[in-house]
Amino acid sequence: MMTVASTKYACGVEYLGSHYKGWQSQDNQETIQDKIEKALSNVANEKLRIYSAGRTDSGVHALGQVFHFSSNANRTDSQWLDGINSHLPSDIRIQWIKIVDEEFDARHSAVSRTYVYLINNNEFDVFSDQRVLYVRQKLNTELMREACQYLIGKHDFSSFRASSCQSNNPIREMKNIELEVGKFISITFNANAFLHHMIRNIVGTLLDIGTGKIPPKDINQILHAKDRNVASKTASASGLYLVKVNYPEKYGFPFRTNEMI
Repeated sequence: MMTVASTKYACGVEYLGSHYKGWQSQDNQETIQDKIEKALSNVANEKLRIYSAGRTDSGVHALGQVFHFSSNANRTDSQWLDGINSHLPSDIRIQWIKIVDEEFDARHSAVSRTYVYLINNNEFDVFSDQRVLYVRQKLNTELMREACQYLIGKHDFSSFRASSCQSNNPIREMKNIELEVGKFISITFNANAFLHHMIRNIVGTLLDIGTGKIPPKDINQILHAKDRNVASKTASASGLYLVKVNYPEKYGFPFRTNEMI
């Protein structure tokens, strides 16, 4: 009897992480992976597993998370999209779906990832609560911008990794960091990959620089110390967004730009 070959798909998804215990499936916890797998399995009429580009922590948001799955179900793109989204809560939404080759892997095929961290350094705004980090003390963004330059390039980021980080290799290549000031302070990080809590630990240190607790050049010493104990405390997850996962051009994924607030 002939069996139907499965088809591999890539999907883009956006979500607000405030009410979830992160991306990764966990027993007796509300996670984004579990919500999507349940919705997807309902549409496909088969139990499916999804594999993401990265596991965002509890409270972290995403505009451009990517995952892949394989299915024997015969559905059009619109049937997949409309069907999955109809089974998802309003704070999770599939943006697009595309058939990919068998070699594609949402995590391992990625060439870089882009995150943005948002800080409200103005009056407290109830509508941005849990979506940005509110900092009451005035921040010197020029000092923070100066400090960022020490982090660009290929480094051992052990000073900025969580003690629970399971990566065997602490070396990452930070391709760029941009700090912009508008309604919020936004810090954009682009790297080949990130360690667990790496951005939040960097932001915590940048906040201490912005408030004058430590000078910008000290971030270079902290980096080269390769010791988590010398860096500042971990910044809240609420201001962190995974905005884009970058892949080889041949995939042509339809990333769209969004305002985070």
